[in-house]
Amino acid sequence: MTLLRTMLLIAACTALGGCISANSPRIINRLKTVSAGHTGCVPESIDITNVKAAHDGSGTWNATCGGKTYLCSAVATVGHSESYSCAPAVQ
Repeated sequence: MTLLRTMLLIAACTALGGCISANSPRIINRLKTVSAGHTGCVPESIDITNVKAAHDGSGTWNATCGGKTYLCSAVATVGHSESYSCAPAVQ
């Protein structure tokens, strides 16, 4: 399942009363994998928090590893491609 579909599912279920948790292991593992390439940390060392998804499939989350917290985002673009990024979170 692509992250776009995952974020859309989270957003839709949140709007409908929650049929899936943003804290489900499947979603958390996917966010850890996406975050790894942007943080330089291996997925197993990343903690994911503050998962928020919009109805358009975009979303944000925090990835913490190595004593640093990153703000990560997913954005759906035309043609259903996805763009991801993480940057050090403002403290």
